[in-house]
Amino acid sequence: MPELLHYSNPFTDRQLPRAVFALRNDPLAAGRTVNFHDPVQGYAVGTSESVGANLLIDDFPWVELGIVEAGELTLQGDDYRLDLKAGDCFVVPSGIPIRWQHRGTLRRVFMAFPGLAPSNDMPTRPLKIDFSRTLQACNPPAANVLLTPTPKAWSEELFACANLRIGLWQCEAYGRKSVEPSYSELMFILEGAVTLTPEQGPACRVSAGEVVMVPAGVATAWNTEETVRKVYCIVS
Repeated sequence: MPELLHYSNPFTDRQLPRAVFALRNDPLAAGRTVNFHDPVQGYAVGTSESVGANLLIDDFPWVELGIVEAGELTLQGDDYRLDLKAGDCFVVPSGIPIRWQHRGTLRRVFMAFPGLAPSNDMPTRPLKIDFSRTLQACNPPAANVLLTPTPKAWSEELFACANLRIGLWQCEAYGRKSVEPSYSELMFILEGAVTLTPEQGPACRVSAGEVVMVPAGVATAWNTEETVRKVYCIVS
C-alpha cells in the first residue's frame, strides 16, 4: 500500500522512499529521483537536483508539473519566456519544443505523467501558476464527511487535459472524516497548514511552502484551523 509523501522543510530532514523506476527517454534525467510511481494512473513523483543545464528539447515527452525549491529556471520558446525562481510552480505540456536553461543548482519537486491518455486539448505553451488569482466560489466538502460546520470554498482550474486537472483551491477551516480517494493528488500549500491523518501511519502536518502527495487509495482525515490555499494536481 502506498503512503503519503511529505516534501517537508527543511529538505535535508525528509525521509522519502526511492522507487525502482526511471522515466524512459528522460531529457531531464540528470539528478532526478523518483519517490513513487503509479503504473495504473500513469505518473511518477519525486525530486530533482541538478547543476547547470542548457537543453533544447524538440518534443517534450510528457506533461510535467514542477515546484522550484532552489535556484532559477528559464523556459523559452518562439513566442514565450518564463523566468522561474524558488517558490514558483509551473506546468510543461507534452509535445512542445522548449529550451530548458538554468545556471547553478536547481532543486525542484516534480510530478510527471508519462502514462497520460492522448488528448486533443493539450495546451501549447508552459504555464506559470499565478498564486494571486481571484477564485470563484465552488462546492464545499461533502456534508456527510464533515466533522465541523460547512466551510466556504473557492477554486479555479488552470490546466486540463485528459484525466489531469491542475489549479488553485482555497477553503475555510474544517475537519472531515477519513476518506479514501479514487484519484491521486499532489498539493502545494500556499497559505495556512493542514493535518492529514492516514488510517495507517502517523499524522502529517503540511505547512505553507511544503508539498504533500496523496496516492489513490490512501485514506486520510483532514483538519485545518485556518483558511488554506493550495495548488492542486489531480489525476483520476
